[in-house]
Amino acid sequence: MAKKKEGARIKIKLVSVEGEHKGKSVYVSYKNRNNTKERIELKKYDKFAKKHVLHREAK
Repeated sequence: MAKKKEGARIKIKLVSVEGEHKGKSVYVSYKNRNNTKERIELKKYDKFAKKHVLHREAK
């Protein structure tokens, strides 16, 4: 099996922070830690709230 290189791109989880189903909606994405030092915040669709809500990067 090939060894995974330790690069600049890392996998992150985006977790919902609004609504009554807070923390239930999760997206997985990648970010380049050399270009983006701070945590990412994006508005993504939450299928439980049935609307676009804010999602933040979780560790």
